[in-house]
Amino acid sequence: MGKRVCVVGAGPSGLTAVKTLRQAGLEAVGFEMSPVVGGHWVIDNPNGRAAAYRSLRTNTTKHMSRFSDFEMPAEWPPYPSHDQVRAWLESYVDAFGFRHAIHTRTTVTRAEPREGDGWEVALTGPDGATRVEAFDALVAASGSYWDARVPNWPGAFDGAVLHAQDYRDPITPFDARGKHVVVVGIGNTGCELACELAAGGAASVHIAARGGTWILPKTLNGTPASDGAPMTHPTDPVISPLNLLPAWARQAAFQAIAKARMAGLFGARMARLQAMGLPAPPDHPLSKRPTTSDEILGALESGAVKAKPGVERLDGGHVVFADGSRLPADLVLCATGYRLSYPYLDPAVADTRAGDLRLFKGVVAPDREDLFFVGVSRPTGSFWPIAEVQAQFVAAMLSGAYRPPPRAARARRARPILGLNAWSPAIYGLELREELRRRRR
Repeated sequence: MGKRVCVVGAGPSGLTAVKTLRQAGLEAVGFEMSPVVGGHWVIDNPNGRAAAYRSLRTNTTKHMSRFSDFEMPAEWPPYPSHDQVRAWLESYVDAFGFRHAIHTRTTVTRAEPREGDGWEVALTGPDGATRVEAFDALVAASGSYWDARVPNWPGAFDGAVLHAQDYRDPITPFDARGKHVVVVGIGNTGCELACELAAGGAASVHIAARGGTWILPKTLNGTPASDGAPMTHPTDPVISPLNLLPAWARQAAFQAIAKARMAGLFGARMARLQAMGLPAPPDHPLSKRPTTSDEILGALESGAVKAKPGVERLDGGHVVFADGSRLPADLVLCATGYRLSYPYLDPAVADTRAGDLRLFKGVVAPDREDLFFVGVSRPTGSFWPIAEVQAQFVAAMLSGAYRPPPRAARARRARPILGLNAWSPAIYGLELREELRRRRR
C-alpha cells in the first residue's frame, strides 16, 4: 500500500476517513480508545466521552446524513435514533471490510512531527503498555463533542450542576421528578432536554440563554422540513445561478438567499419564540448554526417550559439571572457545548485555545502537508458526508493525485473552520472537487 496514515478516532468521521483512504491505496490505520466504534452515538460509551441520551435522534434526515455510497435503510424513520445510527456505522465498517484496520482500546496519547515530515505517534494499548509508531501523515478525526464546556459561575450552589454530556434521561443520573430544573443553552440539546424534563415530571423547567439563535422546525405538515430543499448534501448539484458564479462568490450569494428565504418562512415563528421570553435571534439566521426543534415553541406557549435570560450567578438553592430575577433550583443542566480539543497535539501544531482552527479548504493544516482535520465543520446539513468529502480530499493529496499549492498560498487561503456562518454542503463539495480538478497531477 501507499503512505501509512494514522487516523485518530472511530466515530463517523474517523470511520469514513479510514475507509476512504484505504480505498485510495493508502495504509490507513484507525485508533479508538473505546472497545467499540461509533463515537458519541454509542450511549454510555466505555471511553467516558459519550454525549448520547436515550431519546437522541439525528437533527438532519437520513437522506442528508448518508455517505455517498452507503444509504440508511429505507424503512427507518427520517430522523434515526442513536442506536440505529450506531448499527448503521457498524454495518458500514463490515460492508467495506476495514474492521481489521481499526485498533480499539488504543489511545493516541501524543503525536509529534518528525524532522522533515511524518509523525511519531505514542499509543497506549489495551494492556496499558505504551508504544511508538511512525506514520507518514496524521488525520485528526477525534470529534468535537467530547470536551464538555461548563460555565464557571460565581457563587455556591446547594443543588447539582451537570453537563448535558452526562444526561441520559429524566431520572439518570439525577432524578428530576418533582424537582426544579434550569437548562442553560438553546441549541438542539438544550431545547430537546428542556422539553423532555418537563414531560418527565419535573416540578418546573426554565431554559436560560444569553443570546438568541434561530430555532427552526424539524417537520412541516408531518414531513421533514428539509424535504425538497436543494443543496443539503455534498453530492447535490449546486443550483443555477449559484453554479455560474466564481467560487469566492457562491457562499456569499447562498448566505443572502438563505437569509431572505428563512426570514420569510420562519420570521413569524421566531417572533412567537421571542414573545415567550427567548433572546432576539441574530439578524442572519446562519451566523450561528440554527437549532431545530418541533417541541420547544409549544412547550413555551403552554408554560411547560419558561424562558429566562443568561445565568449571572448561583446562590445557595437559587439561580440568579442577568435581569436580577432568581429562582429556586435543584439541578442546573448545562447544554453549553464543547471545546474544540486535540490533547494529543502540541498547541504549537494545533492551537485551539481560541476555539477554532484556520485550515486550507477546511481540512489541511496550512503549514504542513501531512496533518489533516476531518469532521469539524459548520454546514447547514450533516457533518458526516462533509467528513467523507474531506477524507476524499486528503486521499487525493496523499496518493499524489492532487498537488497542493505552496505553503504561502495555503496560509493565505486558510480560513477558520468554525468562525463562519453555517454554509451549504453542496457548495463546499463543489469547491473541493474544483480544487482537485484544478491541481490534479
